[in-house]
Amino acid sequence: MKFNRKHIQTLRFIVQAIFMSGLVLAFMPQYNPVGKYLFLTILLVGVFFCGWVCPFGALQDWLAKLARFLKLPRYQVPDKYQKYLQLSRYVLYALGVVGIVFAFLNARKVFNHDFFSGKLTLTAGIILGIFVLASLFIDRPFCNYFCTKGAHYGLFSVLRIFGITRDESKCIHCHLCDKKCPMNIKIERNQFIRHPNCINCLTCVSVCPKKCIAYKLINEAQKRQKNAPTNLS
Repeated sequence: MKFNRKHIQTLRFIVQAIFMSGLVLAFMPQYNPVGKYLFLTILLVGVFFCGWVCPFGALQDWLAKLARFLKLPRYQVPDKYQKYLQLSRYVLYALGVVGIVFAFLNARKVFNHDFFSGKLTLTAGIILGIFVLASLFIDRPFCNYFCTKGAHYGLFSVLRIFGITRDESKCIHCHLCDKKCPMNIKIERNQFIRHPNCINCLTCVSVCPKKCIAYKLINEAQKRQKNAPTNLS
């Protein structure tokens, strides 16, 4: 049976649900075994942890699905603001490196560790609630603008050898990939996506009506597109 690209998101949901269950049921409270080998995988394939494993990332995705089911208004930050706002998580990451830490802003850690262990403080709970509420109207607000761990992973992911590629000759410029990307990356403007905010959710691959977006070896895709005949029509 031929694999339908839409099944990718079903598979991603199952993987997210497994790790979320591990967190809730406390049989997978820490991700140290993952973290030990994560750096190597990021250099090879990019940041799959954020798009497939992180429970707080999954929660934001599920809240977005709920919002769409309830037909709540959804907003995408305009590119003229996004290109500056997306730098905020890197600024927070840099401040953390030099010792200036805003621990209460780390909603991912609060959710993954404090929420289920009974260590949730009032301030952290309020911050967590704000991100949960924001997720009903904006895709992955925490991941886009505040996740310092995602920023750390993303900086190394630009070196990856496997990634998202787009075949310009097949693209009909329907903008669907741009509209559906939860990290607000402009897929349609690039043939090879090395954006540090990419979480490899593969949503763009799933929704492309012409199957011109794929996940593959980037260097090989570059050679093929370079040697492809120019479309003059």
